[in-house]
Amino acid sequence: MGYELFLYDNNGKEIDFLAIKGGKEYLIAYSVAENKAYEREIAAFASLDNSRTKVLITSDEIDFSTSTVKHIKLKDFLLMDEL
Repeated sequence: MGYELFLYDNNGKEIDFLAIKGGKEYLIAYSVAENKAYEREIAAFASLDNSRTKVLITSDEIDFSTSTVKHIKLKDFLLMDEL
């Protein structure tokens, strides 16, 4: 998809990647369909400012988007040209 992709260290919290494209930065977490995993991922985003787009990718059919985190279903993400 043309992104520069980096492993992201959030002091051991559950954010997996930093993706950069066209001057925009995206913090990306991938999670499994389980309440504890979802809560852990969202909590990791909570301590970060909103200067980067926060993206949670899961296999869930339920939309877990919040006012600060964009939820994308894995099957949709794999077909996207841009986040």
